[in-house]
Amino acid sequence: MIGIFVFLASVLTLVFIYATLATILNFEAGWGGLWDLGTAGLLAVGAYCYVILTVESNEIIFSPQLPVWAGIVVTSIFTGAVAFLIGLPSLRMRDEYFLITTFAFSVVVLQLITTESSITLGATGFHNIQRPFDDYVSTRSYNFVLLGISTFVLITIWLLIRRLGRSPFGRLLRAIRDNEPAAKSIGKMIFVTRLKVFVITGALIGAISPMYVWYIRSLSPHMFHVTLAFTVWTALVIGGIGNFWGPVVGALILIGLTEALQFLQYSAEYAVLLSAARPIIIGVGLIIVMRFRPEGILPEKHSFKNARKIIDYQKQI
Repeated sequence: MIGIFVFLASVLTLVFIYATLATILNFEAGWGGLWDLGTAGLLAVGAYCYVILTVESNEIIFSPQLPVWAGIVVTSIFTGAVAFLIGLPSLRMRDEYFLITTFAFSVVVLQLITTESSITLGATGFHNIQRPFDDYVSTRSYNFVLLGISTFVLITIWLLIRRLGRSPFGRLLRAIRDNEPAAKSIGKMIFVTRLKVFVITGALIGAISPMYVWYIRSLSPHMFHVTLAFTVWTALVIGGIGNFWGPVVGALILIGLTEALQFLQYSAEYAVLLSAARPIIIGVGLIIVMRFRPEGILPEKHSFKNARKIIDYQKQI
């Protein structure tokens, strides 16, 4: 019976990690209009930066062994700086060109991680990474500790993104997204605003990347395959782009369904088939939502009802 609760805690932790990533992506893509495929690349930058700064290892040339809190702060700043450097050229592009550029960034990051073995240990990566409070609880009980951490992080990020979404800055982002020429005509700095969004997104992804490392407890390039970005995007689309609760609902449904497959009883001959069920479910779920509910389960308008009523009232006056 205890094993079931441990498994559920592990699944919920994974759900909350993806929900947090999707919430950050919602700020960038939902309101900023920046459809970014570089999420996995930024997460990889943050994860490796944190581990390199905090791990005790003689196999790499740089290992300052910072405390956890310092590693998180420096990682957030560093990932935001990387996002700034990537954003300078890529944000001057539009639509599919921006997608290709951010996707290329993820590919370059994975190549650098794999080849620079003196810093990242290459394809082997890091294993048995120490986690906060690891010495005070057992391995099984740590799932509940990690669940508490992921819950706190998700709530914090959700409240922050909600505040940004309803702030004047959030309204500016939606105005630029919906009518860029009109926003430009009244003197709004489009490129600077989008660069701010890109940097904020990078800093937030860097801040939460240690949580992903703690969950896996190892670090290697294959953890940041492009399917990670597609999974986050699918959760966001299913839940509803632009809605505050959309990323959480989408992650809960998507990850919940895929992880529930572990409860199925099946013979060895179906093991290979069911091992491929996760991408199949992701693809089918995305197709169904895009066909019958393109705005997602929770449309954006549900999060800004009062704001739309005020605008409509002002128009009537």
